[in-house]
Amino acid sequence: MRVGFFEFGDYMYRARSGQYQGLIFEFLQEISRTTGMRYKVVDCGNWTRSLQMLERDQIDLLPCVFFTPERAEKMLFPNLPLANSFMTISVRDDDSRYSFENHAALDGMRVGVVANTKNVPALEAFIREHGLRMILTPYIDMQSMLQALHDKELDGVGVSNLGKHSPFRVVAQFSPEPFYIAVNRSKPEILARLNDGLEKIMLRNPSYGQDLYGKYLSTNIAKLPVFTPEEQAYLREAGTITVAYDPTWAPLTYKHPETHEFYGIIADVFHRIQQMTGLKFQFVPMHQDRALSMVTGGEIDAVAALPGSFLWDKKLQVRTTRPYLRTAIAQISRDKPGQTQRIALQRGYLLSAHIAENNPDKTIRYYATLSDCLDAILSNEADVAYSNIYTANYLVKNSHYAGLVISPVDSYGSDLRVGISRQADPRLFAVLDKSLQFLPVEQIDDLVLKHSVPSRETTLTEFIAQYPLASFSALMLFFSVITMLLGINLAIKSSSNRRIQMLLHRDTLTGLSNLYKFRLDCASLLASAGGKGYAMLFGDISQFKTINDQFGFSTGDQLLCTYADILQRNVGDNELCARISADMYVLLLRDEGWENLAARLRQMDDALDIWRQKQEMPYKISTVYGAYAVSRAEGRDVQLMLDLANYARREAKRNGNMPLLFYDEHMRQEALLHQELNGRLETALKDGELVPWYQAKVDMRTGAIIGSEALARWNHPVHGLLMPGSFIPLFERNGLVMDIDLHIFEQVCKTMQSWRLRNLPLHTVSCNFSRLHFDRPEFPRQLAEIAERYSIPHEMLEVEITESAIMKNPEATWLRLIQLKQYGFKTAIDDFGSGYSSLGLVQMLNADVIKIDRSFVQRDLPGQRAQIVLSSIIRLALELEMAVICEGVETADQAAILMRLGCFKAQGFYYAVPEPEHEFEARLAMLIA
Repeated sequence: MRVGFFEFGDYMYRARSGQYQGLIFEFLQEISRTTGMRYKVVDCGNWTRSLQMLERDQIDLLPCVFFTPERAEKMLFPNLPLANSFMTISVRDDDSRYSFENHAALDGMRVGVVANTKNVPALEAFIREHGLRMILTPYIDMQSMLQALHDKELDGVGVSNLGKHSPFRVVAQFSPEPFYIAVNRSKPEILARLNDGLEKIMLRNPSYGQDLYGKYLSTNIAKLPVFTPEEQAYLREAGTITVAYDPTWAPLTYKHPETHEFYGIIADVFHRIQQMTGLKFQFVPMHQDRALSMVTGGEIDAVAALPGSFLWDKKLQVRTTRPYLRTAIAQISRDKPGQTQRIALQRGYLLSAHIAENNPDKTIRYYATLSDCLDAILSNEADVAYSNIYTANYLVKNSHYAGLVISPVDSYGSDLRVGISRQADPRLFAVLDKSLQFLPVEQIDDLVLKHSVPSRETTLTEFIAQYPLASFSALMLFFSVITMLLGINLAIKSSSNRRIQMLLHRDTLTGLSNLYKFRLDCASLLASAGGKGYAMLFGDISQFKTINDQFGFSTGDQLLCTYADILQRNVGDNELCARISADMYVLLLRDEGWENLAARLRQMDDALDIWRQKQEMPYKISTVYGAYAVSRAEGRDVQLMLDLANYARREAKRNGNMPLLFYDEHMRQEALLHQELNGRLETALKDGELVPWYQAKVDMRTGAIIGSEALARWNHPVHGLLMPGSFIPLFERNGLVMDIDLHIFEQVCKTMQSWRLRNLPLHTVSCNFSRLHFDRPEFPRQLAEIAERYSIPHEMLEVEITESAIMKNPEATWLRLIQLKQYGFKTAIDDFGSGYSSLGLVQMLNADVIKIDRSFVQRDLPGQRAQIVLSSIIRLALELEMAVICEGVETADQAAILMRLGCFKAQGFYYAVPEPEHEFEARLAMLIA
């Protein structure tokens, strides 16, 4: 079954190891064990796309779906939900403006929500109910929304409970609802199997879903409880809280043997509560029956450990918190119990009341402590006793009770809670109950492990007397181990060197040589090569990351090992191969010409494709290699050869994943230029070598200028005027293009300020920006600050991003474009139609302008089919209230055709070439004249 996946807190996430984890995947494993269903995880990217993929039959199952009547028409829902969740408003942990359930403070918040989720109407209902005003900002996926909250672009987010590991703090909870695994509407047979599995699980354990919910989503380990303003006031003014505990109930509650202070599992629970709240407790030891009398009368505030139920609470006139520890019940008796007519029970416990009620025909004898109950069994006053499993185990390990045995009792259970007097401040109950809610199960488990073994010292004589056979066996084992270790030590010494050599020279996954060994062997082989020519090859597997993401790391490792085997079979004598990292391999092959090398690589790719077909992978796997011809006349710097081959590999990938590309003189010259430009960029920006040139945009009907585009040029002191194509790709790769973009944008703003002061016509100017900016939440604010520095109205500035750049990360781009429009900037999609055309994408991005790529105009425009397509794009874009500009218009015929198709705005050499600032200013001045 194809299961849709998107990152969603502790419900489902992908760990660093690559494994899918969370509540959903544990539940799916349980369904698999029940029904035999097998799964293939499909990464949908985000919530919106996962819904679309379910409706388009690209996945079979989609977890974490809330029911709505509209969704029920598009997908199938099982009879039973997985569990119940609720909506929250969460804020940054350090944001002191908001406290839990202080709804008035939420007024005016900027709140992010994921579009197309049920969270949106739930949040709107919450806003109406409490009479609040909130600014709701939609996001296409949760990750970008949470990042925006982290970056302080939002005050809060409206999301389902995110679970223990959320870094954010909950300030409001509302709208609890069940969530389901939705099924593809065309797969009723899958729904039937899912229903069968869920019913079997719930019949076996009705609380299974909520137990998982508690495991993954109940509390946040890193967070303190969230208290209301009233509860916070109580914490500031509360005096000492008196708490009674049973000193005989080890390891749960007892006195420390040395300090005589309150000690045990429950003592540590209260210590955690004290750390969370700052409350001061006074712990008083007393038997349970006396403690119940005093807490009922209000003489003490609370009882540390009280098994509770509704009827028991009502009878005792106490309020009990949520349970913090569930204990199994044990029956204690002699080794060979006979009659069980006489039962010894401890006074004051709910368990004792239940057992007495269920055994009306037995003789019940009550004792003050469990030790007294066990002594009664030893003295033949009683046959059996009952207790929680922890205290029973603790006591029976004492040699005094060596003749007693423990048997678990399935018909009873006990949930320990804090019992609070009804005469105490009601806020005390709320504070303790919330504190226990935020006490993770993991910490309780640690406390149980810490205290479950008795700390009583046992002498060696007692131990040997109690376990004579075990003591003798241990002594013999000790001497045998010493003898064995002496022999093993010799073997280890002889094998350790071999192991070290293997680690130094071999790739542990594939068994190939590693880079260190490859360099050593290359130097040796080339030194003895004589007149033989070699080629150094550096390559990678093009689809490796996709395979890792879609099929998992295990399949990725299989691919790496398979390709390593193929290399070993195809590399001949006096040739080398190695894996250096991830999916990158290096080869030293005999150079028998480009065609021969290309044929050998194709043969290896074909062998890899045969393996791919056996694995039923849907697309062909290919490799890309860069090669460097090793000159017999040059030195043997292996690392330099690898670097040059790797440079050729990167060029091959930039040129459409060419299978093989040799490093040549052109690359060398380009590399030298790039190295020089890279080193000079900082100086060039400071000295004003990088400047904007302007190309006019015109209304083709009148020839009037309606705007311009700023294009980067580099006035290099040595190489002259450099076009963007000679340096922008370089700085796009290393990230420095962002400095160039912002520099050009600031120069444009400065120039526009000058034009306005000189009363020159002011039109919209568009600037190009790398996709890298759109991954940065602060980008829109940064542009706004620059524009405001020069007092340029935001609506006079247009932000351009290419269509291909959008496809790298459409969700992040969508979010940034929304923010840019909120700041008042215009937005444009450049080079539309150059490779990834999607009107659905255009509609989602809601840009102001679409710029038709020049290839449409210069290459395809004369054709009738191209004109039909272009006419449809123009018409649809205009209906979506987007302006259309055609780039690359160079002839009158092209202009005439475009106007006939309904496009009246253009940019191209027919109207104006890119011009330096002073020439473009002269053009503007002519407009005034």
